[in-house]
Amino acid sequence: MPLHLVTPFDRPDAPGDEQPLFSPVPTWRSRMADGCYIVLRGSLFLGSSYLMALGLPLLFFLLLSGGNPDAFFAHVANLGDRFLASDLARRVTFLDQCKLVLIGLATLVVVWRMPRFIRDLDRELSGEKL
Repeated sequence: MPLHLVTPFDRPDAPGDEQPLFSPVPTWRSRMADGCYIVLRGSLFLGSSYLMALGLPLLFFLLLSGGNPDAFFAHVANLGDRFLASDLARRVTFLDQCKLVLIGLATLVVVWRMPRFIRDLDRELSGEKL
């Protein structure tokens, strides 16, 4: 037995005057809901993209070491020792180069993932099913 509850607010005024459940014109509430959804999905998209970009140097060092943990940590220790032994000007230059590389990697990851994100967002906001 299906549950069907009709309240006084759900009843039409006249028998032939049935109103649709949802209005076809978007209201300010639906636009605000869509905007909040876009902001939430966009922040999740950017956060996951930046985490992917930060994982790429780790992947580089893992590939460089051939998957051997001892060689991986030896590379990281060598990089750390050389960084600490250098003078201030070289440290600043190295950190500036690291910033540029990470920003470039993050940009490439975002550009690579953007078409699918927009396609999925458009599909979800239009109400289409998979």
